[in-house]
Order: sequence, then C-alpha cells, then structure tokens
Amino acid sequence: MVLAGWIVVLLLGFGAAGYGLGTDFLDYRSYRVPGVAMSPTVKPGDSAVVRVRHGEVVHRGDLVVFDRGAFAHADSAGSSALRVVAVGGDVVACCTDGRLVVDGEPITETYLSQDAYAHDPHATTPYLTRLHEGTVFVLGDERGRARDSRVLGVVPLSAVTGFVVGTGSVLHPSPLARTNAFTDAGLPGTPYADETLTGVRWWVLGGAALSAAGLTGLIVAAVRSAGRRRTAAAGPPAR
Repeated sequence: MVLAGWIVVLLLGFGAAGYGLGTDFLDYRSYRVPGVAMSPTVKPGDSAVVRVRHGEVVHRGDLVVFDRGAFAHADSAGSSALRVVAVGGDVVACCTDGRLVVDGEPITETYLSQDAYAHDPHATTPYLTRLHEGTVFVLGDERGRARDSRVLGVVPLSAVTGFVVGTGSVLHPSPLARTNAFTDAGLPGTPYADETLTGVRWWVLGGAALSAAGLTGLIVAAVRSAGRRRTAAAGPPAR
C-alpha cells in the first residue's frame, strides 16, 4: 500500500507539470521586441510573453501582436506589437490639447513615453479616421518614433494573433499592468486580462516537486520492501 501511495504522488506530479508545460507550449509564445515603438512599456530587445489569441475580443488599450503585412498600407512584413486605441465603429482623431480622442472623448494616456521624442511633431500629427467593423487602429507608446496606423492604416482583427501579457519568460514573467485610460474616459471594454500566466509556473514547479517526492518515496519504499523480503527469506537465526 505504501508503494501504491507513492506511485499516486508521482503520477499527480507528472500530471501537474505536464499541464503547466502543455499550457505554456499551446497558449504562450516568446516575442523579442525589435524596435522602440512600444517604449517604455516594452523596451527594444525585451522578451515579451504573448498569450495566443483564440478568438477573444480585442479592446481599446490591449497591447497586441499582429502580422505587420496586414496594415492597409503595409511597408514591411513580420510580427509587430502595438497598442489598440480604437476598434470597429470608433472615430479616432488627434489631437485635442495634445491628447488622443476616441468617439469624442479625450484619452489621458499615462503609458506614453515622456522622453525627448514625446515632443516630436510626429507625435501629434493630425488625423481623423472612422473604423469599419472588424478592424483596429494601433499606435506605439513611443508616439514620436512609431510607424503605426497613423501612417500605415488600420489592421484587420483577423491579423491579431496574440496579446502581450508580460515580459521575461513564461516561468519567470513580469506581468504587464492593464490600462484604465479608455474606461476612465467612459468608453466600454476592459483590456484583456490573463488569469493563467502566473499560475503556469506554480503548476510546473509544484508538479516537479511532487514528482521528485513521489520518486524518492517510491525508491525508499522499494528498498525497504526488498530488505524485508531478504530478511524473511533468510529465515530465523540458527541455534
């Protein structure tokens, strides 16, 4: 019975670790940020943790990864990460008192870069766009240097492949905080919140610990059982 108990612990450990690793493999990707467009939220060269999109609704404020070749006026291919500031049906414009305006509501974007490029004329180039359903308008947080929807046009939702939910690695993530900039302005739709990322590490580590405990207990129990069998086989000592 002792051996059976340790086997159960071992199998539970394998199951927990397998669940964590499976979730990691199926739902998360690592993305190396190549440029400055999303500074300071995600800096050039940072490793971003991306949750694969499985049809989830994309809201204003989401930091998304998409196929750059899907821009209406694409100038390059490959993956890119930018922030969604407007969705289908919205009217987005720049600028009122230097602020982005969505459906007539000025947005206080506390996540924007405040370096020297924040005052570059490109950061406040005027535009006015009404979005069709099934499209999003994406901008960089480093507004003075980003090439985004202001120049390249909208992105179809079908091209959005994931949500940036943290930096670092899946097992050692630093989750990104959600922005309230758009909901504070009275616009509906809360940005995507990942509820799994921080738990994956504990599934893997907890599963590994259970597996190690189960294997150790199994070996010890097997050795003790073998010792008892040898003792029994030897019979009582001679008189």
